[in-house]
Amino acid sequence: MTQSQRVAVNHVLESVRSAKSLVDLARYQKESQKLISMFSMLLRIGTNLNEVETRLQTLKGKV
Repeated sequence: MTQSQRVAVNHVLESVRSAKSLVDLARYQKESQKLISMFSMLLRIGTNLNEVETRLQTLKGKV
């Protein structure tokens, strides 16, 4: 293999590694978005449960 072919192969390898890194980053961000979504949902559920508990306590006080 000539020097210029080695250089070309190295450039291609570097490009492939960069592409793999971008794909990994995209996957990571997608998973992060899923986790953030799930966390937001849990926070909403928690808030709703607090509201339900407060209303039940109020109702219990009236009974």
